[in-house]
Amino acid sequence: MIAFYSVGGLLVLFVAIAGGAYLWLHSRVEQSRVEVSGGVGTSLADPIGTPDGMDFLILGCDKRPDTGEETRSDTLMLVHADPKQNYLAVLSLPRDLRVEVPGHGIRKLNAAYSLGGWQLAVETVEKLTNVDITEYVEVDFQAFRDIVDALGGVYIDVDRRYYNDNPEYELIKLSPGYQRLDGAQALDYVRFRHDLNYDFGRMYRQQRFLAAMREQAMGWNLVLDLPGVVDALFHNLRTTLSTNEILKLAYWGIRLDGSRIRQVSVTGDIQTIDGVSYVIPAQGAVEEAVRKLMTPPSGETGASDTRASSTALPSTTTSATVDTSGFVTDPEKIQNSRLWKLYAEAVPFQVMAPGYLPKGYAYVDRNPVDPGAYDLQVGNKTEKALKMVYRLTREGEPTDQYLGIMETTWLEAPAASKGREVTRDGVTYTIVGTSQSVDHVWWVKDGVLYWVSNTLSYYLSSAELLKVAMSMIPIPGGVSH
Repeated sequence: MIAFYSVGGLLVLFVAIAGGAYLWLHSRVEQSRVEVSGGVGTSLADPIGTPDGMDFLILGCDKRPDTGEETRSDTLMLVHADPKQNYLAVLSLPRDLRVEVPGHGIRKLNAAYSLGGWQLAVETVEKLTNVDITEYVEVDFQAFRDIVDALGGVYIDVDRRYYNDNPEYELIKLSPGYQRLDGAQALDYVRFRHDLNYDFGRMYRQQRFLAAMREQAMGWNLVLDLPGVVDALFHNLRTTLSTNEILKLAYWGIRLDGSRIRQVSVTGDIQTIDGVSYVIPAQGAVEEAVRKLMTPPSGETGASDTRASSTALPSTTTSATVDTSGFVTDPEKIQNSRLWKLYAEAVPFQVMAPGYLPKGYAYVDRNPVDPGAYDLQVGNKTEKALKMVYRLTREGEPTDQYLGIMETTWLEAPAASKGREVTRDGVTYTIVGTSQSVDHVWWVKDGVLYWVSNTLSYYLSSAELLKVAMSMIPIPGGVSH
């Protein structure tokens, strides 16, 4: 599923350290490989090298052998790997997309797998996109949980509060804020869909999770973690790719700059037709998404047309001139000033609050609920953290798009990753993301790490996020600084 790409890169890194592991890895992959007539053979001679260009389908499947329910393809991603032009692109497809399933008429996209397995799923996506899909990878949800647990969890900035105790839907209980998710929590996070974002929010969260894994990859202890990861992945993996193809793709992909990775999503209106709820894209939307999939990233700035990995832009440092005319500099006059003051008095570090918010955003939630800081688990110790959440209202209607303010004493958090740097008044702000899709802006001041996180759909531009970051002002509290 979505973890496949990042985990593949980690496998290669371990192989580079301990070449003997390749033979073991080869045997595990071959156990999972589907025998396909005319498939590409493998060679043990040169496992690391440049892969061939290819288009392959990733299926994240919900297998429930104990319930008698049919297996469904819950996640569908079309991957275009183009080593010649040195870029990789991923197209996320909603499972409820209304499509023609060959031999079965008009159905939801995820019905193809239930009706004819991976072969029919590939045929359906080929018919939808006019892309010749040469390979496929299928990973079930148990593997996803096991992989995350084998890595000791993944840190992610949860954009808002997720709670549902109705067993009819996915059960979930997550507070907002930066935290380490274990396998079960991570699966809840990437699968959740019962909100105003429907399947689109699920796709955005999957992409955020993938970005978080890339941020943290270099910090994992591969020698200790890899055996568990390999067991978790290949115990529940089916693929037409050979060992060599997986290794070459992963080794090439892990070295790609984030600006050479493009993530595209197909979205649309939710419509009920003959009693069935479908995603109906605008005319030409699928064709436009495929065009972006097949077009190398140009690095152009402007409105977001992709859902790109939050791996950093090439590092550069520039001075920033920001229009400060809308900034509030008096702590008593900021939005929710009384609430911010209560937390500043209870938190053991300098609290800062935004003196500027983009149009339509208003405070909606925080973590912890009571004034103070929450414990952020970092190995065997804890750091202190605070999260404030602002919700976007458009045309008088609330949305499920949230702007976040994170503050923590954990200066080495993976979220403080490389990016494009700008300075103002002696403070360096790092923009993490691509020119089209900025994930967050972080900075350090007086021993505290702060960042402003974008909405799930990357609604805000880098300029707007920077403006929020640069407007932050200290709130007087009970801590002596």
